[in-house]
Amino acid sequence: MSEELMKPGEKELEEIRGYLFDLLDNLNNIAAKHERILVSKGIMPRLTVLLGTITMQRYQIDLVVKYYWRQLEEVINSMSQIEEMKSDMKDVLDDLQKIKELLTLANVKT
Repeated sequence: MSEELMKPGEKELEEIRGYLFDLLDNLNNIAAKHERILVSKGIMPRLTVLLGTITMQRYQIDLVVKYYWRQLEEVINSMSQIEEMKSDMKDVLDDLQKIKELLTLANVKT
């Protein structure tokens, strides 16, 4: 689509898609690698539901942001507090930060 025809914030939402896909991949890998820890901390059920739901809606960024983004941020923040997982969370936190920046540029409220 030509940039002249895009609505304000639409370019940023399109850019978010790539970061979201990467974020989902990284979270799935971490969930598989640290399943035992996530289950013991009670995070795994919520993470699994969010990953499944967001994966189904991943092409509709506006819906993901409106309905699931805040919950996903909370889960990621909980995961980043677990000492055994901190080294694996760097890419996730980088993607999270980039998405938050793009949402701000797009003037989208979460």
